[in-house]
Amino acid sequence: MASSLVSSWLRKFRLQMYVHRRRDAIIRLAGPAIEAQPRAKLCVAIANVVREEEASDPVLAAPKVERMRQTVDGILMSFADCELTVLASSLPNRSIVHFLPEYQRSRIELIEGPECDPMLVEFRMQDELIARIDDHDWFLFLEDDIVIHDAAFLWKLQEFRRNAGPRNLLMPHRYEYLDGVKRYIDLTIDTELAWNKLSVLNIGGVQFSEFTNPHAGLYCLSRDQLRLWERSSRTYKNCVVFVGPLESAASYCLLECFNLFKPHPSNLTYLEVRHWDKKYSQLYPCSDSPYTLDPVRKAAVQVPCETGLSRCN
Repeated sequence: MASSLVSSWLRKFRLQMYVHRRRDAIIRLAGPAIEAQPRAKLCVAIANVVREEEASDPVLAAPKVERMRQTVDGILMSFADCELTVLASSLPNRSIVHFLPEYQRSRIELIEGPECDPMLVEFRMQDELIARIDDHDWFLFLEDDIVIHDAAFLWKLQEFRRNAGPRNLLMPHRYEYLDGVKRYIDLTIDTELAWNKLSVLNIGGVQFSEFTNPHAGLYCLSRDQLRLWERSSRTYKNCVVFVGPLESAASYCLLECFNLFKPHPSNLTYLEVRHWDKKYSQLYPCSDSPYTLDPVRKAAVQVPCETGLSRCN
């Protein structure tokens, strides 16, 4: 009995000595301390307009409060290494920011502009961002049901901007998640979907291309890109260019100044955001689409033949 106790003690002692020596070796061999990099200054603008009844009734507003909460949490987590300014643009008595948790409310500057068509509030965000152009490095607009879960989101945009130039703008794919299935909704609701093989870019082994549907519910511009947009005519402002005012304000108005790219079908998941809703997944289930990803489905689903690519789901 005494022998086994001594043996056990020796094993523990040797393990402790090994850990201690290993730690000392790591400290000795470690290089110089890495200097902290300057934090990117990011201005985020969220459009948030609800019905007056919802703005005064937390029970009635609960679903929209939850989606806004998810959106704000996504921003706080994904851009935790940035110096953040968060704006919420609304109309008088049409916002639900006051129903959000205190830690979110304290980080949001609510802008209640003068009365206008609620569908045009997203266009106002351009002016809000331009007004702050000298104070930030990056400018992100998003709708209040778009959730970002990607700490490398800004880095990916920086790399694309650095390699592709300021006139080419990278947009994420949107997806919805319903019953364990992930659907890239902007690729499944367009039955005539096409992507432009003539405009494919390859950056560091990642491919990007233009799509017939560039909508993403958001855009993110560097300061020089925002200046380019400011100097353009912006004739598409307050204009329904395609689909409707929300899609035009969030995506299609950019086309007068930029070429809009998304990740190529071969690397679909490189840059993506979640649409905190289920409506398109319910309207367009498209279970046989290569852009509907079910991790338990065994059959291989082919990307449309013109792409020459395949994906196994």
